[in-house]
Amino acid sequence: MSTEEIIIKDNERKGSNSPKLGCAILCLLLAFMTGIVIQIIVSGARHLEELIPYSDSEPLDIPEEQGTEIELNGIRSKIKTFDQRISSNSSEPTELSLSVKDINILIANDNYLSDLRNEYFFQRIKSDGTIIALCSRKMRKFLPWQKRKYWNGEMTLKLEVLNGAVFLRVSNFKSGNSLSMPENLLQKWRTQDQLKMYKNDEHFADSLKKINSVIFAENSITLSTEKPIQPDK
Repeated sequence: MSTEEIIIKDNERKGSNSPKLGCAILCLLLAFMTGIVIQIIVSGARHLEELIPYSDSEPLDIPEEQGTEIELNGIRSKIKTFDQRISSNSSEPTELSLSVKDINILIANDNYLSDLRNEYFFQRIKSDGTIIALCSRKMRKFLPWQKRKYWNGEMTLKLEVLNGAVFLRVSNFKSGNSLSMPENLLQKWRTQDQLKMYKNDEHFADSLKKINSVIFAENSITLSTEKPIQPDK
């Protein structure tokens, strides 16, 4: 056999290994991805098993506060005036006061808050900043064939405002059968900002940055651009 034939045969042997190597890598990748998917499904199913005592198969019939046309227009006018003032970059502080009823009327009528409709009804605002709402919130489905489950019950939220940083977080949840959710299940909710989806709206996010303080009263909330007075050290 000539030197040229040996080189050709050697190249053929090397070339014949490449498809086998490619198939092996592809199989490994597929196995790895399959393992991840299985792990997600198993983990999701296990997590769902923990949540079953605190969930329901049917949504609650959440009440609506439609209000009158005069009430709705009055609320919208207050919000528009507040928005115009904070957008004007005026140095003068401005405030927006909303009652529990105002918030529920907005949810029932405003397209911007349509995601909350049939899912939340605000019942009370306490002077310590605690917000209590009746909720029927859809749970995420971990498996396509699973029947939808719902968080039905009383949700307690906390609104935090500090120098332009505004966050709304869940602090507690009591299901319709009066079971309080365990700490380990609540922990994730407590780290999530319930305003996050609205902060994708640049105008809304910019407006929030100008809110520096909040005043809570029984069943009302007042947002202000005025910075809180820092106590003397």
